Amino acid sequence: MVMSNTKKREKKYCFLENMFCFFREMCVREPVAALCFVLAVASGVLLPYLSAGLPKLVLTGLENEWTLSLFLGRLLVLAAVTALVGIIRSGTGIYMETRTCTIPDLYNLQIMKKRLSVDYEVLENERFHNEAYAAYDAIYRHHSELRHGYTIWKDFLVAALSVALYGGILFTQSAGILILVVLPTLTASLLQKRARAYDKKMRHFAEAANRKMDYVARLTADLRAGKDIRIFDLSGWLLGILKKERKISEGYVKRWENAYLAANCVDSVLNFVRDGCAYVFLIVRIVRGEMAVSDFVWYMAMVAGAQQACSQLLALGERVGRLNLDYGRIRQFLDSWDGTAFSGKRQLPDKGSSDEKEFSDKKKTQGVQAAEIIFRHVSFVYPESQDATLRDISFTIRPGEKIALVGLNGAGKTTLVKLLCGLYHPTEGEILINRRNVREYDRESYYGMISAVFQNVKLLPLSIAQNVASAPESGMNQAGMDPERVRWCLKLAGLWEKVESLLRKENTSLGRRVCAQAVDLSGGEMQKLWMARALYKEAPILVLDEPTAALDPLAEQEVYEKYREMSAGRTSVFISHRLSSTSFCDRIFFMEKGQITEVGSHQALLERGGAYAELYQIQSQYYREEDAEICGE
Repeated sequence: MVMSNTKKREKKYCFLENMFCFFREMCVREPVAALCFVLAVASGVLLPYLSAGLPKLVLTGLENEWTLSLFLGRLLVLAAVTALVGIIRSGTGIYMETRTCTIPDLYNLQIMKKRLSVDYEVLENERFHNEAYAAYDAIYRHHSELRHGYTIWKDFLVAALSVALYGGILFTQSAGILILVVLPTLTASLLQKRARAYDKKMRHFAEAANRKMDYVARLTADLRAGKDIRIFDLSGWLLGILKKERKISEGYVKRWENAYLAANCVDSVLNFVRDGCAYVFLIVRIVRGEMAVSDFVWYMAMVAGAQQACSQLLALGERVGRLNLDYGRIRQFLDSWDGTAFSGKRQLPDKGSSDEKEFSDKKKTQGVQAAEIIFRHVSFVYPESQDATLRDISFTIRPGEKIALVGLNGAGKTTLVKLLCGLYHPTEGEILINRRNVREYDRESYYGMISAVFQNVKLLPLSIAQNVASAPESGMNQAGMDPERVRWCLKLAGLWEKVESLLRKENTSLGRRVCAQAVDLSGGEMQKLWMARALYKEAPILVLDEPTAALDPLAEQEVYEKYREMSAGRTSVFISHRLSSTSFCDRIFFMEKGQITEVGSHQALLERGGAYAELYQIQSQYYREEDAEICGE
């Protein structure tokens, strides 16, 4: 997957490829808009051509002494065709404008889907976030061209085809006059291309500065950071970062704007030379009698049309270049980071299948079947790190077994749990669930086997019941949510007494920053809420990563007393920094420096007198001293 993504990131999205992809998406998403686009381009090319033909028709009629009926007949036909083309051009333009206003939102949705679909470990990749930010910036910055993409592509094609049409007509008169039109255009285009190349080079650095400013700006409104910012007087430091990065960003912006300014100045000079030479050439021809007055007017109109088309082409060059750059950045992000470590298609065992019968002896409760977990020589190294966080770990957790994972900070406990949850994937070795390699499952099925409570969880601005049931779009009596089970899980997690005291009980909304009628729960209450959510999900594996970290001693003890009921019929892994809280587990895995060094029950490990027993004695002394101080007070 990594190699594939690298190749895709190195892929160059050229102008023609982006334009083709743009049209293809338009044909699939908006077939009528695609037809209107073709009509708009055709009418945009023909309308100036037909308009230029009106004075030529009049002069030709006078020169050839047409009859009045012949003159009026041809004039009316040309006028009617011109009017019809004008109506088509106007109507298709209006229709396309109404259909293209949602393009940024559509791409934003695709980007969100990409960010939600990648493996969890990708979210820790800095390059992923840089490319995502570049894609968002391409959509929503103030000079983004994506919202007017249809119009820009249309105008560019109209200008290009007009240059070809008028150039062909002028070539029939003289190759020299065509060169006078084309040569300055090519020179100016080259300068614009160089300016855009410099823009692309500098924009990368500007975006890095903008991303830092965006992060600092969001940090100033973060409630968790707000306390530290005020207490430790960090506001000056944060403002200093903003000023520094803004100066860097503005410096890069000025550089590429100056490049575009220089290119445009040279273009203006070349336009003057081109116009003068073309008019002199045609005037000489009419003075010598080599050209009729009607032909003179006609070729003058062609020169003017060619000049206008060239000017429009050059003016659009910058916009098309930016559109191409922005569209390429979006495609680059959407085309990268594909694939998943869950490459298999295996689903959870169906009832009555051989796999299901193989584990029929396992404990069941409320439809949950406990799972067997096997780690075989598992090692893990974080990206950009040379040292392994986990080294050659092997163990088996029996179905329905309750395991405690303990050790000092940095021992690798959380990393091991993330591997078990499928958020990370082993650098070496394999993980088996029910004797199947985790990679054999599809991602949704595997995540369906895991229910977890992590230390840091983001609040969802929904009702309490919706948070517990993980059913944002379901009401209390709608499909997808079991009200009785919601209440049972809240009671088991020790939060029902609080919920029952609220006016709307479990229908109470959370998050006052989003909903004025919502309530805010304390840290301990939020921890209980996440435990209720983990219990609600009927998953065979229950993972609790420091579930009592934010609880007071009484609430913590209540959780320990209810742990057996919470984990009934499930295989559970319990992480705790407090060794005395692990005595109710079947076995304890003690970790040191990325390895499991001791395994056994609480009593067995104490009797062994190893590192676990030593750490337990230290912690026991600390808690005894703490209790004594509390009693003394």
